[in-house]
Amino acid sequence: MDEEKNRIVEHLSDKSKKKRSVISIVGMGGLGKTTLAKRVFNEAKSRFSHSVWIDVSQQYSAEDLLGEILLQVKKTGEEELEKMTRPRREEMLYQTLLADNYLIVMDDVWDTDVWRILGAHLPDAENGSRVLITTRSVEVARSADTSTPPYQLRFLTEEESWELLSRKAFPNEEDIGVVCSAPLRDLGKQIARKCGGLPLALVVLGGLLSTKGPSLRAWRRVAETLVWETSKDGRVCLDILALSYEDLPRHLKWCFLYFSSLPEDFEIEVDKLIGLWVAEGFVEQRAGETLEETAEDYLEELVQRCMVIPVRDVSELRCRIHDVLHDFTVAEAKEVGFLVSHGIGDDRGASQLDSSVRRLSLQGEKAWCWDSLSTPRLRTLLTLGARRKFGKNRTFPFLHLKLLRVVDLGRTRIAKLPEQVGDLIHLRYLGLKTTMITSLPSSVGKLRHLQCLDAKWTWIRTLPRGVWKIEALRQIIVPDNVEPKIEEGGLLRNLQVLKRVRAGSWFDSCLGSLTSLRELEIEDIKDCHHPALSSWLPELRHLKKLCLRGESVPEFLWTTPSSFPSLEVLSLGGRVSRPPQQSSSVGDRWPPNLTQVKLSWTFLGQDSIAALEKLPELTYLYLGAGSYEGNEMICSPGGFPKLESLVLNSLKKLERWVIEAGAMPRLRSLEIYGCTKLAMLPEGLQQMAALKELVLWNTSPEIRSRGEKEGEDWPKIQHIPSITIG
Repeated sequence: MDEEKNRIVEHLSDKSKKKRSVISIVGMGGLGKTTLAKRVFNEAKSRFSHSVWIDVSQQYSAEDLLGEILLQVKKTGEEELEKMTRPRREEMLYQTLLADNYLIVMDDVWDTDVWRILGAHLPDAENGSRVLITTRSVEVARSADTSTPPYQLRFLTEEESWELLSRKAFPNEEDIGVVCSAPLRDLGKQIARKCGGLPLALVVLGGLLSTKGPSLRAWRRVAETLVWETSKDGRVCLDILALSYEDLPRHLKWCFLYFSSLPEDFEIEVDKLIGLWVAEGFVEQRAGETLEETAEDYLEELVQRCMVIPVRDVSELRCRIHDVLHDFTVAEAKEVGFLVSHGIGDDRGASQLDSSVRRLSLQGEKAWCWDSLSTPRLRTLLTLGARRKFGKNRTFPFLHLKLLRVVDLGRTRIAKLPEQVGDLIHLRYLGLKTTMITSLPSSVGKLRHLQCLDAKWTWIRTLPRGVWKIEALRQIIVPDNVEPKIEEGGLLRNLQVLKRVRAGSWFDSCLGSLTSLRELEIEDIKDCHHPALSSWLPELRHLKKLCLRGESVPEFLWTTPSSFPSLEVLSLGGRVSRPPQQSSSVGDRWPPNLTQVKLSWTFLGQDSIAALEKLPELTYLYLGAGSYEGNEMICSPGGFPKLESLVLNSLKKLERWVIEAGAMPRLRSLEIYGCTKLAMLPEGLQQMAALKELVLWNTSPEIRSRGEKEGEDWPKIQHIPSITIG
């Protein structure tokens, strides 16, 4: 794909072409259009004053497309945007883009109306602005720009197909020849040939084979289920997706079909998805595991099968599925009566749905316009793709749906829950994230089966006392700075997740009793809270994720690291009075089983980094603003043995970084933001063969110049496939 990427980047960056031009990447679903466009975008965006990526897909509205671009170029708030008429959005977009050059990527465009809606408002100031479109239709490409031939993606060769299939079938093997016998290789090449050179089909089929091991018999059974007429019209891909789906056990089929509830290209938080799966009853209880831990295994298997794509950002882990897989889940979910995705265009009114509908996902600007009386048996109501108001009162209008078990109203403009919500006695999941709600009615305390309450980023300032008495609760995510009202000897023995709570007197009264907690996030910690935290946190022996933020962070985490045998994810935001040191006593070290660490405002020195790099299982490290106060950082030989992803963000004092030979041997992704004093890239990058992605953003002009082709640091990084500098 490097050759294709370089040709498109060259076209986008051609300074001799001043007029705005549109280049389209054309090909059938699953051929790799979006993957190629993302690589192009990452490399080219730093050369434009504005860079925008929008996902279009089949369901869209003119207002949303215009708004999404404005959100990225104008940094307009959603509330301000919602008040704008379409003509006002069009005018603001045109005027904003007129002064500077821009790069806009429109991914997954299905019809010519998209360019008709947007094209007139993307000015041609003859300053080298560019638009990149991905589409399955040559007609769409030609409607946008008749003068630029579309770039049509080719299918993979037989050799390329086998290489991709084998990498996915044996993901942990560096030398595939060691485990793949000659007969297995010959059969594998036959299977690869069946995929017709389509990357998505090869990836999904390789994921299926990865669950079978290097068994000739098992691979033959897979081969025998494939229809062997070669076709390149997409039918082969659908057959392979169906085969991979049918190979899933029943509980994984339900979990996979749940992705049909998401809008196309939507990335959902992993924690949220797991909470929904648990509330729906998809997760089987296994001995010695919580439901959440079992659900994590379910997701990991779907990832291994290449049916789900994990996506990491600084704050949390998300996941999504390919748009071709999404089409498959929507069709399959509807056919088997699992879930209906409902969206209504701008010119249609209320519609009736079949009375047998059990799960409903509302998507689109007018998705609320359905006759809820036609769905009396509804158990699940999701609004993952709808952001609009609930009529004039902006209140919850579906109280007559008494069988509801799962309700997610996240990102809608709802402002009030009525007292009668307490009558929804079967409710297990209530999602209110990023709504306008200011308070919860006391009747929420009557929801005795409620397992998850997500009120993150709402305007709620306190929760009714009754909420803290619901024994079934497994997850509580509160708005900023809400202090729990948990009574001494409380009933929250099933609570697994407690996030964004404010530090306070509740530590002494009940923190030690929450012995089932797996994830805890505490805000606004002060020095006065340290004794209570030091006393009670070590009692939570099952903690896997811990986030502590405030003026300061207590030191007991490393003075008694054996107290946290299960801790895998640690996030600290606050000054550390006595951080762990490499040269300190044996007992003074980081908790030993950490896999992810995120630090901000901890003001660590080199000796603490030296202690951190000894962690044997660490795969992800984020060093944010104020996390490190030294002007030199050294990564020593053998340090960070399993680290795969490293982010350095706003280390304002860092001037020199040394990576010695043998450090970070598995590093795949390196991102550097805002390290404005860093003078040059480390020599050690040149030896890091596993490194696949490098991002340099908002760094000094010197280091940006050195990292460009022909720059002094280019020999250190030229082996890295994806490089973004801006």
